[in-house]
Amino acid sequence: MSLSANREVGRYVDQELREYGVTGGGHIYKGGLVGLASDGYARAFSAGDLFLGLSYEEADNTSGADGAKRVRVFTIGDFELSIGGLAITDIGAPVYASDDGTVTLDPGNASYVGYVVDFVSSGKGIVRLESGNLIRGRSYLGFGEVDCEQGATPQTVVLVPPSVNKNGMVLRRAYAVVTEQFVGSTQDQGIVTLQDSDGSSINVTFTPSDGGADALNDVIAAGGSAKAMATASTGDAGAVLAAGKGLKAVVTQSTTGTSKAGKLEIVVEAITR
Repeated sequence: MSLSANREVGRYVDQELREYGVTGGGHIYKGGLVGLASDGYARAFSAGDLFLGLSYEEADNTSGADGAKRVRVFTIGDFELSIGGLAITDIGAPVYASDDGTVTLDPGNASYVGYVVDFVSSGKGIVRLESGNLIRGRSYLGFGEVDCEQGATPQTVVLVPPSVNKNGMVLRRAYAVVTEQFVGSTQDQGIVTLQDSDGSSINVTFTPSDGGADALNDVIAAGGSAKAMATASTGDAGAVLAAGKGLKAVVTQSTTGTSKAGKLEIVVEAITR
């Protein structure tokens, strides 16, 4: 309703530190990566969580209910972290995390948390955190690189964490870019499908073609029975993600044969309902 008197409004001047309630039974260690669970509480980061930042302090809520303990988190900043295999040529590379203490340059079964801004020594660098800032109003931009040469173990890359999808999403755009040229048998092109966090297909696929669409930086359009809004025609099935579900890219047909290779950068833009 309209105001009829003055009021005091809480002002958050410090944009670096934020405080969150900790999930019941959770234990967050100082210096650990922190994620947002689907119940809205902070916890030690797990792949698929919305990334909140790096813990300023320890918060042990092992014996407490949801929110009984709170934790302060660095949401932005540059931090020195151990990154397996990091070399000086990796400055600018995206960084991913699979748990609260493991950061890597490999996006497989991990989530994006920032990028390398400086090299310290072999396996150690300065990472600039990017915590949840891919959300733009009612739009969410998800991306991740998928290695299609995975043999019997399909690689999975989280594109949209379940925690940001409260009311359901519709894919506005979906496409892939070749970041490593595809090589191998002509019948095995490294097919990637989009699935929800339960493993159900949303009927969107990316299929590189050995006929010429597998060169470096080529765009691979989304196929399948569902369409993103940007490519759909009247009557097409829309690519829809149900409320509470995350979105992941899964290699469903790996490249095989001599000198097999191939990677795709998957990009999706989803609109929240």
